[in-house]
Amino acid sequence: MATRIDMPQLGLTMETGTILQWLKAEGDRVEKGQPVVLIQTDKVEYEVESPAAGTLLKVAAKEGAELPVGSLMAVLGEAGEDVSALLGAAPAPAAPAAAPATPSPVSRAAAAPSAPAPPAAEGRVKISPVAKKLAQEHGIDFATLAGTGPEGRVVREDVERAIAAKKTVAAATPAATRAATPESIPLSGVRKVIFDRMGQSSREAARVTLFAEADVTELVKLRQAKGAEWERRFGVKVSVSDLIHTAVARALREEPRINCRLDGQAVRVRKEVNLAFAVDLGEGLMAVVIKDADKKSLGELTKAARDLAERARAGKLTPDELADGTFTVTNLGGVGVGFFTPIINQPQAGILGIGAIQEKPVVIGGGIHVRAMLPLSLVFDHRLLDGAPAGRFLAKVRALLEQPAWAE
Repeated sequence: MATRIDMPQLGLTMETGTILQWLKAEGDRVEKGQPVVLIQTDKVEYEVESPAAGTLLKVAAKEGAELPVGSLMAVLGEAGEDVSALLGAAPAPAAPAAAPATPSPVSRAAAAPSAPAPPAAEGRVKISPVAKKLAQEHGIDFATLAGTGPEGRVVREDVERAIAAKKTVAAATPAATRAATPESIPLSGVRKVIFDRMGQSSREAARVTLFAEADVTELVKLRQAKGAEWERRFGVKVSVSDLIHTAVARALREEPRINCRLDGQAVRVRKEVNLAFAVDLGEGLMAVVIKDADKKSLGELTKAARDLAERARAGKLTPDELADGTFTVTNLGGVGVGFFTPIINQPQAGILGIGAIQEKPVVIGGGIHVRAMLPLSLVFDHRLLDGAPAGRFLAKVRALLEQPAWAE
């Protein structure tokens, strides 16, 4: 009996998905649970597994096609089985978006592959999903690569060699002849999601921003003194961002009023502290979520954050790792920004912006001292809570950062 493979719904907000790559061709034998097709939502790339064993009788949608949730992607069955009834009932798939006139390399968060879809017949390029994503990210034409994997399959190592060769050529090329930033960036994929959601948040939320500076001199000294020991204990290097994340998670537990969201006609204060933090993907941001962050130690939280960030850049996150955040932290300190006003990640009530640490003269006890000062920008939705509880939360974050004995 024939079995449908439909576009799955990965999360409550997913409405459509884009087919990136068919991992099996028509006529191939497929086992239950074996990856069949790589799709992309507005948040993640995901390998759809076969719901049953059988032959892939018909691929109903091409690579690059954007389909509504529940639409037919392919049909499984026994060789020679008539599946015309299933195909006739399937909704027509949306056509792939037209390519821009001047294509440019796109990040793994873009909506469609940067290279034309290979044909499904014998001219198909055999390439692993990881290798294909890496090639797209770096603008490598994988059709030109000689694969060293099984049956000539292009694997990650083949792409990495091509990237290294490309960098060598670029280093020897005068700067004036190198490609410039594209003049036109399509509003598609993650760029379109950011466009829509940030615009909605800006229109709907009654935003108020509170600014403060935390004296993190002792925090910086503690990290310098304990960094090597922490790395031995935890197996991962602890950054200042990791210390900030841990302090914010503790502050959310101790001042929970800001850990809320709009729920119908009520404001629901969440018991869970699911800390989201922004990961830069190049052309777009992704907010990944550390569940129950307040219950994790510094080492556990650091390892979780590193794992999520690495897999976000590799396009290997699951939908659950992007969902149900209760508060977000975004850090622009790495690019030298001080105070800024980030946009709230709705339906959350607040977001904390972290700036760059700067040494400044500070008056302490009548004397002037040079201290490491960290800019903090708390943006909250005044519809959901008032300034006093927001101020208490910010004060708690500041106190934890200034007195970091909890991190030892």
